[in-house]
This record gives sequence, structure tokens and C-alpha cells, in this order.
Amino acid sequence: MNEDLRTREYCLEILLSVLYKEEQSHILLKNVLDKCDDWEPARKAFLKKLTMGVLERKEELTYVLSQYMKKGSRIKPVIRVILLMGAYQILYMDQVYDTKACNLSVELAKKKGFVNLAGFVNGVLRTLSREKEHIEYPDPGKDMTLYLQAKYSLPVWIGEHFIQNYGAKKTEEICRYYLKDAGLSVHVKENLSLEEKAELLHAWEEKGVKITPCTYLPDACRLEHAGDVSSLKGYDEGLFHVQDFSAQLVGFLAPVKEGDTVMDVCASPGGKSLYVAGRLNGTGKVMAFDVSDAKVGRIRENAERMHFAGIDCDVKDATEVHEELRAKADVVIADVPCSGLGVIGRKPDLKNRLRKESLDEIITLQKKILRAVSGNVKKGGFLLYSTCTVNPGENEEMADWILNNLAFEEASFERFPEELKDARLSKGRVLILPGEYDSDGFFIALFRKTGD
Repeated sequence: MNEDLRTREYCLEILLSVLYKEEQSHILLKNVLDKCDDWEPARKAFLKKLTMGVLERKEELTYVLSQYMKKGSRIKPVIRVILLMGAYQILYMDQVYDTKACNLSVELAKKKGFVNLAGFVNGVLRTLSREKEHIEYPDPGKDMTLYLQAKYSLPVWIGEHFIQNYGAKKTEEICRYYLKDAGLSVHVKENLSLEEKAELLHAWEEKGVKITPCTYLPDACRLEHAGDVSSLKGYDEGLFHVQDFSAQLVGFLAPVKEGDTVMDVCASPGGKSLYVAGRLNGTGKVMAFDVSDAKVGRIRENAERMHFAGIDCDVKDATEVHEELRAKADVVIADVPCSGLGVIGRKPDLKNRLRKESLDEIITLQKKILRAVSGNVKKGGFLLYSTCTVNPGENEEMADWILNNLAFEEASFERFPEELKDARLSKGRVLILPGEYDSDGFFIALFRKTGD
């Protein structure tokens, strides 16, 4: 079979599963790429870019395509996704000639048994190819949420939610960041000497990687053009791990000292546990838990690669009380499941899966976790609560709920980057919106236990 057609067929199969069966794109992509390990790197990159690009811009592509179809047209899922793929190639993949994008979309429709709709696919995509320089988007002055949906693929309900809490201007800034290629953030192991760190960074630069140090976190940097991270020098040796700046901030702000026992109760894939283990410098203990063997396996794999023998990994449901853990921790890190509105740029699936109605269910789950794990904190110890969302109900309002319902008082961050002072809401709370400080959206709050 034609390689180009087969690659697009794989993309079609993944997108149908994500969009209509709510499966996760990163798992499906990994399965395909593992199966097609003999593919050239360029072919693998093409599959990933096309798949994730369609998911990222689905709302926009749907809006644009609707201008070249009869209003109210009922289109079968396979044809709809083929059109989305063709439109993305025409609008956003300069390395693909428009003619090729059209022709292969037609061939794909035929291969999937829709010979009678091949002409329809051809007509829509060739019209888009001719008119792509003259696409008209909604007027933001008349309907800002519709404009954000059509221009930035932001679902209407998220647009309304953001505008209500952060205003239209800031919401559009967030949307731009979502669609930006933010690169790869890494945390380099703390115990490397200056010479070892310089040697590591030099090796990356020699491979064509662009390195931008983080201005407010030690040992953190952004990598561009890094390719497969596992091929970089230092990966197999455990000299660094991948983690966004805002997630690294959790480990930086955690009030840990050598000899402490730290529990990370929703730990997978383990980045915060790794960060804290580095700060403990071989002393104390990190206990990393999550709800399934698969999740804990990821934590254990990362801990072994980083040579952190002091991380104890175990399967535990954070919504349940575990008596053997009661009052055992100096610090509990509760980076709880959340709506993920701060990381949509990295996880575009969320825009297609998340529903407004699910926010209440998420908040209920968070409270259940907090009630259960609060007992693991020693009196005088700390609870560090964090989310990768920017929904006040899961952030500021949840922090207030902790103060009103659990035996905690707000604590002050012992150390805090001066560069982030404008993101600090109070002595023990910080909110970073997506794109601020070149970071994903994140909320962190610190509490000290006052009772038993």
C-alpha cells in the first residue's frame, strides 16, 4: 500500500477512536508507533503532527469546512474526520501540497468504502484550497465566545467560563498559548556538579537542541528541537526528567527538609516525587501512591531510571482512608485529578472530552481525596494542594473549603521566586494562568495541620 495513504489511515483510525469513543490519543499513538518501529523519523513525526493538530484545531476546522458545505449537512463520522484531516493539511502543513492532501483524502474515502462520497470530499477540500486566504471568522465584538471557538478551537462553555473569571483579553492570550509549540521542559538532577551540568547541556546543543534556562527555577530549562527525549544524553543515566515549569514549582515550594517523610498521593507519572527526592538528598523517604498498577509502574520506572532508591511506590486509592498511613507524613503532596484547563495546550483531547457538567463531579472527587489524605499529615506538618487547572471552583474555592472543613491553617511558602510575585494570591497560594511565565496553568496552596 502507498505509505502516505497508510500513514493517513492510521491517523484516521486514531482520531475516530478519540473523537467517537473517547480513547486517549497519546496511548493510541504510542501503540501505533511501537508497532511501526521501522518507520522513518519523518513519517512518525508526520503522523503525530497530523493527529494532534486535528485534535487541537478541531473546532476551527469544523467551522471553516462548514463554509463550503450545505447548512445542516449530515456527514458520516469517517468522512467528517477525513475532511478534518484534509483541511488541517491544507491550512497548517506547508510540507504537504494542497493537491496531494486532496487526492489522498479522496483515496482514503474510497478505501473506507465511501466511493460515492469521494467527489464530495474532493469538492469541499479543493474549494478550501482555493479560498484559504479569504476565510472569514466571526466578529469578536459581536460574539466573543463564537470567535474564540472558530479562531482558536476553544469550546464555547470554556470560553464563557474563562471570560467570566479572567476577561476577554486574557482569555484570548490563553488561547494563543494553547496553540503554541511550547517545547519540552526538563528538570536536571540537583546533585550534578557545575561541570557535569555544563557537559550535559553542551551535548544537547551539539545535537541541535535549543536550550532556554528557566529564570525562576534552579536546574530547569526549556528544550526546543529535542526530538525523542529518550535519545538525549543523560536520559538513560537518569540525569534529568521531563516536567513543566509550573509542575516543578510544586516540588520547589514543598516545605521539605532532609530527613522528612513525604507522601505524594496522586503521584503518576512521578515528576513531583522525583523533584522532592532530589531535595531530600538521599535522606528521609518519599512514598508515592496512585490508583492502579499501570500508574504506579510509570512512577517506579521513572524512579529507577533516576536512581532514586528512596522512593517507595505502591498502589493506593487516595479517596480511601489507609490507617497504616495516619499521621506518618511531614508533608503530603495532593496534586489531585482536575479538569486540566491549565494544560489544554499539551492535552488537546481535553477540549473534546471535558463537559461543563463534569466540573461538579471533579470537585466532589477532590474533596473526597482531601478528607482521606488529610489524616496522613502529622500535627504541625504540611498539606500541599495543587491542580493543573484554572477553574476557581477547584482552586481558590477549594483552598477555602480546606480551611473551613479540615484541621488546617494557611501556611506561608518558605521560599518563593521573586519573579513570580505577581502570581502570588496570598502568603500560601499561587495561581499561574496558561502562558504566564512561559508555563502551563497551575494552582498551588500550602496548609499547616493544626489538629490531630
